Amino acid sequence: MKTIKKVLFLNPPDPTVANAPNNPGYAYFEPPIGLLYIYSYLKNTQKYNVSFCDMNIEMKFLSKKNLEDTIKDLMELNKPDLVAVSALYYTSREIFHNISKKIKEIDSSTIVVLGGHYPTHITNLALADKNVDFAILSEGEEGMADLIEALNTSSGLENVEGIAYVKDGKIIKNDRRRFWQGFLNSKRLPWEDINMEHYFKEGKSFLYRVFDKNTIKLGSMTATRGCPNQCTFCSSPKFFKHVWRFREIESIVDEIKFLKENYGVNTIIFNDENMTVYKDWFLKLMDEFKKLNVRWVVGGGLSVRTINNEEIIKKMIESGIAIFNIAIESGNEETLKKVKKPLTLPEVENVVRLIRKYGKGYIIGFFIVGFPFETKKDFLDTLEFGGKLDVDWRAYYCFQPFPGIELYDYCLKNNLMKEYDEEKCANYEFHSAAEIKYAGYTSEELSRLNYLYNLKYNFLENRNLLLGTEESLNQAERDFNYVLELAPMHFFSNYCLAEVMRKRNDESKRKEYLKKAKDILENDKSFDWSYYLKELGINTKTLLGTANKIPLKINTKTLI
Repeated sequence: MKTIKKVLFLNPPDPTVANAPNNPGYAYFEPPIGLLYIYSYLKNTQKYNVSFCDMNIEMKFLSKKNLEDTIKDLMELNKPDLVAVSALYYTSREIFHNISKKIKEIDSSTIVVLGGHYPTHITNLALADKNVDFAILSEGEEGMADLIEALNTSSGLENVEGIAYVKDGKIIKNDRRRFWQGFLNSKRLPWEDINMEHYFKEGKSFLYRVFDKNTIKLGSMTATRGCPNQCTFCSSPKFFKHVWRFREIESIVDEIKFLKENYGVNTIIFNDENMTVYKDWFLKLMDEFKKLNVRWVVGGGLSVRTINNEEIIKKMIESGIAIFNIAIESGNEETLKKVKKPLTLPEVENVVRLIRKYGKGYIIGFFIVGFPFETKKDFLDTLEFGGKLDVDWRAYYCFQPFPGIELYDYCLKNNLMKEYDEEKCANYEFHSAAEIKYAGYTSEELSRLNYLYNLKYNFLENRNLLLGTEESLNQAERDFNYVLELAPMHFFSNYCLAEVMRKRNDESKRKEYLKKAKDILENDKSFDWSYYLKELGINTKTLLGTANKIPLKINTKTLI
């Protein structure tokens, strides 16, 4: 085996880019922070010639070539001895392996390494591909460096933690026993090595619900890693083994200053799994946010129990939090216990109350319905609880039994589904139910009710639409337009925008939106709205009638 001197790090393209790089439609890219950390770690050893390419940016904005030609160009330009491919999501499995195949076709001696949730949790499937030489399990800074060192010195692979490989036809897995302690004092990422100007360039960030996209410049960061909780629907317990770490505040501040001064960033999206674990550290960090005059948000959700504190909520608002993404998950106490979610419903209600008390914070509640043990009543409790909360928007998701979570094993053990299905995982949608055996209802029924309650509470009974003040109507308008940017043929967005205009006494625009809504029903065959219209009591024959109120405050009992 040749000595490894040149290492190429690849972030594979999103399926929308891989399949149609020149498609002008929706695209949303964030810097691949996890891969950048490994790249930075290896670069700082000063032992190797390392290069980095985010294929989303390369294919969408730079070369605009297809997947095969892009790989060919990158191999020719960098001539790597080893290619490290980020393989985060199961939905992109085919892309990961197509990249690996193309690399080997160009140079069979090039070592291919996959890292991320996919090879960590379905190692046997990842390594079944003869084009993949190694898998990095869990986080990859030390694993990647130790792997290359072992290959270059022929010191043996058995002592390298956090890797997997095939030997004599058998898969060998060296589990990670310790995690990278250097994360505590890790410095800023080498942002100058990537094309920062292209990130967040197209598409819609959820932050555009509350800000004009022309007024904010987004940046992504990590302040903590892991989560100490044991939630059975999450892959973190197996990926990070409940280990939680934080960075020194000084290094976080330095990184924000660098992003502000060099790229004009004024809003930070943290990709942390549980940022608020350590109260004293978090309070000090918020003091720094206030001094820096930046807006910030935790994209993956805030832990209810750790922010259920008047001092913390007040300081979060004062420090510039942009959106409260609250990870609630269930509105049924028994379900919360079964999924090991550390919160109670009164705690949720109190957090929402405190946010409303101390500011005008925009609140999104995250919910999951259809856990494999839930009855119909159980998941309806969640949909109803979400509807009654004083939040601005509800993100209702259907449970997905992905490998790497405890409930995946539960489903297999109880014969509720077949083992990992490549095709279904490649085409799943968070809002659609998984195909498992539910307790007294079908996947289709769960999906329909989940979406029905989404329409009921986020549209017809939208908090800001019902409040009716100038400020709240402006927010409702932003929310409905945000949905239209993602789904231009969304009937209910147009329908509810008509109600916004009615409340503003703008009859001309009201009729304009109602006409769009009617045109969608008559001409767009991509989605059947009839079930939802019937259940929600909307008479399409009178859509263009006089300026009557649209039916709001639907009686839930009539929905099921």
